[in-house]
Amino acid sequence: MKIKAVVHYTVYTLIMAATMKSSLVWAEDGANAPKLQAITVTGTGQTPLVLPSLGAGTGATIPNSSFDLFQSPGGTNVYSIVSGLPSVMVQTTDPYGLSSGGPVGISIRGETSIKGAIGTVDGIPISAIDPGAGQQFLFDSENLRSVTLLTPPFAPEHISVFTQEGYLNRNIRWAADHFGGEVSQSAGSFGFHKTFMRLDSGLLPTGTKFFISSSYAHADAWRGNGAAPDYRYNGTLGVTQQITRRLTAKLFAVYDDMKGASYLPLTYAQASNLGANYNLGYDSNPQSLNYSGYNQQKFQDYALMGEIRWRTSSHGTLLIKPFYNQENGYTMGTGLPGVKPNQIGYWSINHHLYGVLAKYDFHYAQTKFSLGYWYENIQPPGPPTAVKAFNIAPDGLRFSNWTPLLVNPVSNNVFNSPYFQAKRAFGPVTVTAGVRYLMEQIPTLSVYNGSGVGDVSPGQAVRDAAFKYTINGHTDYQWLPYIGAVYRFTPHVSLTAAYSRDNGGPALEMWPKLVLSGMPVSAAQNAWNTTRPGTSNAFSLGLAITHTRWYLRPDVFYTTYDHKDIPINVPGTSAFYNQNLGVGKAWGLEIQGAVQPLDDLQIFGSAAYDRAYFTQDIPDGQTILPVSGLQFPDVPKFLATLGLRYRYHRFTVSPLIQYTGLRYADSLHTQPVPAYCITNLNFAYHQPLRHVGELTARLQFLNLFNRHYIGLISQNYVQTGASAATFYPGAPLTVVGSLALRF
Repeated sequence: MKIKAVVHYTVYTLIMAATMKSSLVWAEDGANAPKLQAITVTGTGQTPLVLPSLGAGTGATIPNSSFDLFQSPGGTNVYSIVSGLPSVMVQTTDPYGLSSGGPVGISIRGETSIKGAIGTVDGIPISAIDPGAGQQFLFDSENLRSVTLLTPPFAPEHISVFTQEGYLNRNIRWAADHFGGEVSQSAGSFGFHKTFMRLDSGLLPTGTKFFISSSYAHADAWRGNGAAPDYRYNGTLGVTQQITRRLTAKLFAVYDDMKGASYLPLTYAQASNLGANYNLGYDSNPQSLNYSGYNQQKFQDYALMGEIRWRTSSHGTLLIKPFYNQENGYTMGTGLPGVKPNQIGYWSINHHLYGVLAKYDFHYAQTKFSLGYWYENIQPPGPPTAVKAFNIAPDGLRFSNWTPLLVNPVSNNVFNSPYFQAKRAFGPVTVTAGVRYLMEQIPTLSVYNGSGVGDVSPGQAVRDAAFKYTINGHTDYQWLPYIGAVYRFTPHVSLTAAYSRDNGGPALEMWPKLVLSGMPVSAAQNAWNTTRPGTSNAFSLGLAITHTRWYLRPDVFYTTYDHKDIPINVPGTSAFYNQNLGVGKAWGLEIQGAVQPLDDLQIFGSAAYDRAYFTQDIPDGQTILPVSGLQFPDVPKFLATLGLRYRYHRFTVSPLIQYTGLRYADSLHTQPVPAYCITNLNFAYHQPLRHVGELTARLQFLNLFNRHYIGLISQNYVQTGASAATFYPGAPLTVVGSLALRF
């Protein structure tokens, strides 16, 4: 009831604010209808749908005005916003991108990340390595100005926890200079509804401006029982303060609370017979292991981010960005590490991260220099530290025991990374070069014997348990250089070339399997010592052709990989653990472009051929897996997107077609996953309201032709077998309508 009262009060406040603004405008002599925030347009006609990256880097920026073309209607999944770019494959377990009860994956040029660690916000790497909801669900897209994706190689100033997959940045929509706001309501298939509200203060006499927003979302699971999410509450505050003419400070605070049922992962045999298993999900029987109430996730996240920008002189600017994130929650279900097949596992996920990003930009001798430093401290889990098991009883779940995964972090995942960068033009050639030095600390973890310990908090369990042993972490060091050049033939045609060395994820997935394997401590320590960041060397060569009404960006790339994270068999057992032993290459051709043949018609598309493969066979501890030359698991060779936006007076129609080629779920290519093509169709109607703002109505059809296909393939901590991948069907036809008022 309190939540309903808050929502009702907020709606009332925003309606009154809109009415007040209308009254003020009417009172002005000769005043015209208020205008929306200005949007930069290149050429004539509509706002560009996709803005290709400038300089030698490859990638693009998606402006807020194009989010509806690509993103999941839940408005939180940033991966889906960039899904139309070349070599990008995005999969979710639900149609709305709101389910935290399962992995959310993105693959870029054959490098797959389900850990969320490539995500940044206004350049801040506020992203845990894994495993909770984290930054992937923390931000409403209505509060974003744009989203940028850069694919390697890119300059050192673009910081993220891992750079091997790419750089994915949310650009915050800070408070506007004028008073205004936004109210929207969405509803759709499978009981989905979302309410979003935002109010901008405008620039106050104190030099302050702020925005505040809140949202609520719910959706039923599209297959099986339960809701995904049962609820998601979000509150956000952004403040900008002009302190002096040269000094500005910003604060961004966000809180998110969500709970939802998981989606049942399928085995390969089930996925191969998708007609019979497409709607298979968790059930409503409390006496079943597959009861949706026993297979769920719940998380509370909050984050604080600051920014201090000081123009020290006409040639220099100092930027300092501190940040903090706390996550509390749990994952429940079968298949958790250390839990017996007839039990329900409960994985406590309570951790935090904090750090600071500092940069000083200055000009000297016609050259722009950047000096920066990144520090971040990430507390486990990631890897798992606390899992307990429950038995099913007539009255529900009954605590059974703590699994061997009862762990206390002695030290955390810690990143220290200074960097240097310089940029200068030499006639038609602009060169950017730099280097980043990365110091990455792998955590030290102490293992405890939880036998006889009761159903208490993880901290209390560690205090009550007997110490067993400690596995010591270590620190790895890497030089990550970059050089890029742009040769401008004409004002419209440029040749680009770049190289960078990038870092990937250490094989932290090995941790639960090391603890559960029963191997001697010395052997486990030796295995943990092999954990190190993956590395890659990325090269790109391309053309950037831009005109008033069209652009074309073809690129070729070549990348080598060392120390890839791969599963290894424990000698003499059926258990697997991960190590950084994989070696591979990737090369391919990408093309993206857009054309505006008429003022009211835009056509855009992208296509990619990606060849990403192992260059050495893999030792699995007992034999050699003959994988050399085989495409990486879950990496299609062909990806393509084609769409358009046509505007007729106040109506807009936007069809979008996305093709994903054949993939293999395993390294030996014994588990093929068929190609598929998905069509989405969006309609919109824009109605200006005199002296108020603009009303927008939308109708979206996702998977218009109801294609049944396998979307996400997952290999993570939660598995149905020792090392098997699990499979999630893509969502069926989904219809969503929304109504939004911006004033």
